[in-house]
Amino acid sequence: MSNQNINQTQRVKVLLRLLDNQENIEIACSKAGLNVEVAKKILSLI
Repeated sequence: MSNQNINQTQRVKVLLRLLDNQENIEIACSKAGLNVEVAKKILSLI
C-alpha cells in the first residue's frame, strides 16, 4: 500500500499498529511515512 495518499491520522494509526506488533520505532516510522522525532512527540501526547 502506498502511503502517499493518507492523512496524518491514518499514518499514526499505522504507526501504532506496527508498534503493537513489536516493530522497531525507526522502522515503524519509515513504514508509516512519519518522521521519528515527530512520531515521538505524538506518542508523548497519547
